Amino acid sequence: FPSHDKWAAAATGDVTLTGTQTLTNKTLTSPIINLGLNAQTGTTYTLALADNGQLVTASNASAITITIPANSTTAFATGAQINIAQTGAGQITIQGASGVTVNSTGATPTAPKIRAQYGSATCVKTASDTWLVIGDIS
Repeated sequence: FPSHDKWAAAATGDVTLTGTQTLTNKTLTSPIINLGLNAQTGTTYTLALADNGQLVTASNASAITITIPANSTTAFATGAQINIAQTGAGQITIQGASGVTVNSTGATPTAPKIRAQYGSATCVKTASDTWLVIGDIS
């Protein structure tokens, strides 16, 4: 029988998973997960499925509107999180498409604005067409 120490040594180090694989009975120690970036420079943008778990940056001198789409057109999973950062001078307003409820502590709770340049917010899907926006909002 092979030594258990041999198997333990072979199971340490970096592992790269490709394709469809699962981790069963494994512990992830200090995983590093880097955010993907989606840099937007226009004055309007509608979130896409690829934005889930990512950072959408918006840079424009004019005001920017970011729209959260309806579940019927873009079905994010409940619990999806999308980070948004205002990297330009144009203030970002986050709004829901028709039928989407946005909740926040902003002055306009259903259409919060990121407070200032380099501020950020996170959009969290809490139900089929309901999102919570938290962060540096006004």
